[in-house]
Amino acid sequence: MLNNYQLVSIILASVLVVYLFNYKQQKPKAIKQKLDSRTGLVTPIKDFEWNRAEPLKSLPFKKGPYKLTMGIKRLDLQDWLLIEPGYLQRLTDKKNIINNSHPDYPQGKDLRGSTFFVTQEAHSAICELYDIVMDYMSTKYPTCFEIDDKRLNVKNLITQKTYPLHSKALNDPVVLQEYLAETIEEDFIILLKDPKRENEENGKEYFFKAGVFAFAAGFNPKERFNKPLTYIHHPVPQYETKLKTSMNRYFSRMVPGQFITRSNWSIQTHNKLYTDDSNKGHNLPKGYTQHAIDYNSVDFSQVHYRSERQVLTKLPKTQAIVFTIRTYLLPLAEIKKESREVRERLIGAIEGFTPDISAYKRADEWGSAVCQYLRE
Repeated sequence: MLNNYQLVSIILASVLVVYLFNYKQQKPKAIKQKLDSRTGLVTPIKDFEWNRAEPLKSLPFKKGPYKLTMGIKRLDLQDWLLIEPGYLQRLTDKKNIINNSHPDYPQGKDLRGSTFFVTQEAHSAICELYDIVMDYMSTKYPTCFEIDDKRLNVKNLITQKTYPLHSKALNDPVVLQEYLAETIEEDFIILLKDPKRENEENGKEYFFKAGVFAFAAGFNPKERFNKPLTYIHHPVPQYETKLKTSMNRYFSRMVPGQFITRSNWSIQTHNKLYTDDSNKGHNLPKGYTQHAIDYNSVDFSQVHYRSERQVLTKLPKTQAIVFTIRTYLLPLAEIKKESREVRERLIGAIEGFTPDISAYKRADEWGSAVCQYLRE
C-alpha cells in the first residue's frame, strides 16, 4: 500500500516525464514558428532612415597563413536582410543585369540566362521564401515598406513599387523571383534535395534549383545550375579534401530557424558587379602563366576590394536551403583609408595565401602591387 508521500512522488514524476516528452516534441515546432511568424521576433526599426544608415564593414580577412575552413557563425534573425544607402543603386544594377540592359555589358551578352534560374521542383520553395521576405522587410523596416489596410499588398516606399504581400495572389515563380530581386539587395539561391538523382555522383547532396545570382564573381552560375553542392564548389582548391564532408554533413543537420553567416573576399582590377570570367584563375586559358603586374602600370582607381556576406538558412515548410549573398564592392582607395591595423591585416592575408589559392584568386598578378599600394 503506497503512503501519501510515495503517491505524490509518483504523480510528480509522471508529470515531469510528460512535460519533457511534450517539450521535445514541440521544440521543432517552436523553431518553425521563428521563421513563419515574425511579429515579436523581428524588431521594427521605427526611426530608420535608409539613406543615412551606416553600411556594414565587411573586412573578414586575417593576417597569416591561409586556412580553408567553413568559417561560419550564428547570426541573429534581426540582422539577416539589410538596407543600406547603396540599396537603390544596387537594385537598379540587379534589375538591369537580369534584363540584359546594364550599360557595363554588351547587348548581345545573355546575362539573364546566366543569372536568373527557376525549376518546377523549386516552385513551392520560391513561394515560401517570397512570403517570408515580404513579411520580414515590412516588419523590420516600417519606414520603408507600407502594408495596405486589407493586408493584401505592400508598397516599397523607396522604389515606389507595390507588390502582393502573399505569394498565393500570384503563384508565378518567375514573377515572384523578379519581385524578390526588386525588394532585397542580396542575391539568393535555393538548394533542394533531388530524390530522382540520388544514384548520380554526389546525387544525395543539395542541388542548386532556383534563384537570382546577378553579382556572381569569377564564374558563370549557369554552369552550376541544377548541379549538386560538390560540383558548385569544384573549382575551389582544397574543397574536396577539406570541406566537402563537413559541409554536406552540416547542410543535412540544419533545422529551420537557424541563420548561419560566413564571408569571403578578394581583389579585382575592374568595377564590374557581375563577372563570369576575369576574377578567378581557373578561367584562364590552359597553360597560361600568371605574372605580377608592374606597379606603375596599375590604374588603382579601377582596383576594387570585393567581399560577400553570405547567410544560410533552411525554410520550415519545403526544407529548402537558401543562401542570400550580399556583395560589397569598394574602391581599394576606401580600404586604404582604414586604420593601419586593417591595412596590415589585409597585406598579411594576401601574403599568406597558399600557392593554389593565390593562383585561384589571381593574386599572383595583383598581389604584389596591391600590397605596395596599401603600404604607401
